[in-house]
Amino acid sequence: MAGRVKVTRQKEGSAISADEFLSLKKPKGDLIVEVDRQRVSVTSLDRIYWPDEKLTKFDLLCYYLKISSHLMPFLKDRPAILQRYPRGIKAPMFFQQDTGSAPAFIKTVQLVNQEGREVNYSVYTTVGSLLHFVNLGTIEQHPWHSTLKHLDKPDYLMLDLDPKQAPWKNVLEVALVCKEVLDEVGLPSFPKTSGSSGIHIYLPLKPKHDFRKVAAVAEALAAEVARRAPKIATIQRSLAKRQKQQVYVDAMQNARGKTIAAAFSARAKPGATVSMPLSWKQIEKGVKISDFTIQNAPQLIKLNQPWKDFFEQRQELKLPK
Repeated sequence: MAGRVKVTRQKEGSAISADEFLSLKKPKGDLIVEVDRQRVSVTSLDRIYWPDEKLTKFDLLCYYLKISSHLMPFLKDRPAILQRYPRGIKAPMFFQQDTGSAPAFIKTVQLVNQEGREVNYSVYTTVGSLLHFVNLGTIEQHPWHSTLKHLDKPDYLMLDLDPKQAPWKNVLEVALVCKEVLDEVGLPSFPKTSGSSGIHIYLPLKPKHDFRKVAAVAEALAAEVARRAPKIATIQRSLAKRQKQQVYVDAMQNARGKTIAAAFSARAKPGATVSMPLSWKQIEKGVKISDFTIQNAPQLIKLNQPWKDFFEQRQELKLPK
């Protein structure tokens, strides 16, 4: 876990250590968590976020604290689109792009969003910033595909394998076709469960090209996957025009300002599932979305870290002139 954490009860003023915080049994009310000298208010810890599983905001905060050292490399210095579920997964959700009032340690950056409006985006910087966003009800973490240093140049490309009505075995088969295509062009690829219904495939990149060029490459790769496996893969966006067994190979999420659930992100889905990094062997063996939840993922991450060298594998795309 990144940093030492202590918890101060707002009314009593007492402080407890990180291990004591994580070992609390069903705490109620509000606390102050101090992470690397940043004091983060966490409120309504007993609020139920997953009613069927009886999991609370406290359970979610504990999850993110436990896995923060693995998650933060995929969040740090990236603008965030906050999808807030302040009353849990079965209550209304809303998007927050523009940041109004926030603690002093929350960094913001003014950017033009997809509608052409100037917005003060919150930025992931520290574990404290992550906990603050989670306390607002941000169950899922949706960072930009680029960092502040290279805002217009993404440092990964991704393909989203969306099954809709297609069987899960087809998703796994299409993922392996993706690997075949990417291997042939010398691009290392990293799969993960979406935590929802599909598989995400990431390619780490050197931030050399703008979003438009990277998206064009993603679209070409998706088209090649669909060409090789037309019975089970398609790039047809219209659900009505797809066959039921076809998996949609979606490259559209590579556009500037688009986001997708980060590696290790919890999902606001039944079962409290996690978007879990995988090895290709796990894909071959028939992994399932439900295999990974906020309850078992911290221990599983200790045993297997297939994405540990993700950012050491950054490639430079060779674009046609």
